[in-house]
Amino acid sequence: MKKFMLEEKVHRSNKKLFSLILLLIGIVAFIVIFKTDVFTIKNVEVIGNKQISENAIISKSAITIGNHILKEKLENAKINLYKDPYIKTVEIERKFPNKIVIHITERKEEALIQFMNEYLIIDEDGMVLRSSSQMENLKVIKGLAFSNFMAGSILKVKDKSQFKQALEIVRGLNRHKVMIQELDISNKKDIKIKITNDLICKIGKGNDLDYRLEALNEILKDLSKRQITRGVVDISHEGYPTYRPVE
Repeated sequence: MKKFMLEEKVHRSNKKLFSLILLLIGIVAFIVIFKTDVFTIKNVEVIGNKQISENAIISKSAITIGNHILKEKLENAKINLYKDPYIKTVEIERKFPNKIVIHITERKEEALIQFMNEYLIIDEDGMVLRSSSQMENLKVIKGLAFSNFMAGSILKVKDKSQFKQALEIVRGLNRHKVMIQELDISNKKDIKIKITNDLICKIGKGNDLDYRLEALNEILKDLSKRQITRGVVDISHEGYPTYRPVE
């Protein structure tokens, strides 16, 4: 009986000691984490930016050097960054003990759409990135009807299928590295591409797009080798593409 009581007493003593050690560890951890500068943010790294400067991204995020890394609200920082039309995706991570890393994907300027006396600059998803009073060195999309726009939003046009088709052609041109001046989608059954002022391509309804644009790319290479800069390339019909000089 005495032996059992002694063992019980030792067990309680060990339990108290263990609890005391846990308490001391907790206190030390609390002091290190919250009462020292070990976990204060000393560096913010930005990955993936090409158009927007690192300083601009850090400023837009509102992440502050010197703040505690655990107290920084990363979701709020993401919301702040998504307000910039040029930022497509954002991921933010904590790198302990004192670093924040911001991963972004940017939107790329792809085309111009004229609106009154301005030009709207959009990406390949139809997002309005900004407006400009100047015609910049981008492909122009003609034939879309709309009444207003908002930077940072997808352009709302009257004919959504027409706009979707135009964007598919823009993406196809990018895939096949075909440089153009203008895409005229006024007539969805007779879509035209202006390669230069003197060289036009007819792509019809724009179906079988990859096949047709691949054929166009090869034709343009051949015309360039032969120093032909004027004419009409027709890839709108079934069968072999055709070329004819300007009449």
